[in-house]
This record gives sequence, C-alpha cells and structure tokens, in this order.
Amino acid sequence: MKKFCTVTVFVICTLLMNFCVVSAYPKTLESGNLVLVDAHMGVGRYAVRSSVKVERYNPPFYQISIELVDAIFQNDMMHYRYGDRSTRYYFRYNWNTKIISYPLQNSWMDWSLNRDYSHAEGDPLIPYTAEVAFVSAYNMRFFNDKQCYSPILRGYRRVIDEDFYRELGI
Repeated sequence: MKKFCTVTVFVICTLLMNFCVVSAYPKTLESGNLVLVDAHMGVGRYAVRSSVKVERYNPPFYQISIELVDAIFQNDMMHYRYGDRSTRYYFRYNWNTKIISYPLQNSWMDWSLNRDYSHAEGDPLIPYTAEVAFVSAYNMRFFNDKQCYSPILRGYRRVIDEDFYRELGI
C-alpha cells in the first residue's frame, strides 16, 4: 500500500510540474499570429503565421516555408524579436503518404514520426511548425488525426494534438 501511495503521489507531482511548465509559455501571441511550437529553458519558439510562403504547389506535393521567432522569458518579462532572432524553416509535404521533409545540409530528410525527438538529437518542433505552415497556407489540416508510434510511451499517439488545432482555429 505504501508503494502504491508513493507511486500515485509521484505521478500526480509529475503531471502538475508538466502543467506548470507548459503554462509558463503563452500558446499564442499577437492575436494568434505567433503560435508556440516549442519551449525549452526559458525560450519559447513561435511560428509566425503571417510569414508563410508557398514555395511549390503541385498536389499531392507541396513546399512551404515559415519563419520562427524566439521569445525569451526572464524575470516575469518576455522579449521577442524579428530578424536577428528569427529562422526560416522549409518543408516539403506528400499529401498521400503524410510525410514531411526538411532540408538538412545539402539534401532533404524525411521526418520520422515513429520516433521521439529530444532537443539534444533534433528539433522536436518540426511537426508542429510544419502543421502551422500548412494550416496557415491552406486552412486545412495536414496530419489531422494521424497516429504515430512513441517508443518512450510504448504506444500510439496523435502526431498533432486536437488542442493544438483549436489554437490554430481549425
């Protein structure tokens, strides 16, 4: 019984910590123009919806780019800048297979959905940023309710949560 109580308290504390960390970063800024796609160590990465550019439109193949800005949160204050702290991300989409690709060095790399990414091994923001770009360009979901396998969770989960789509207004 003592072990059960200890595990239960640990799980509740972990969930509360996750809630507190996530809520420290606003989900959107500038009336929804900036959408939170990643947060780590006091820096929120926001996709700029108004910066979307359709580079190639050839259904079922698309190429879209979008700008990301960093919002730095320090001492209960937030600073974000365009230009010197922004990055443009490029994505290729295959509508039929629901695969996205992004440039890596001199070639394009497919983003593996059946893997858990950390900040150390690759930007975990890729699918969220790609989804913001697609929704902003075409006002429709790319991944929608597509499932992927999470080795850490040892089960299937949605690529993009429904709450994220609600933040995008779709």
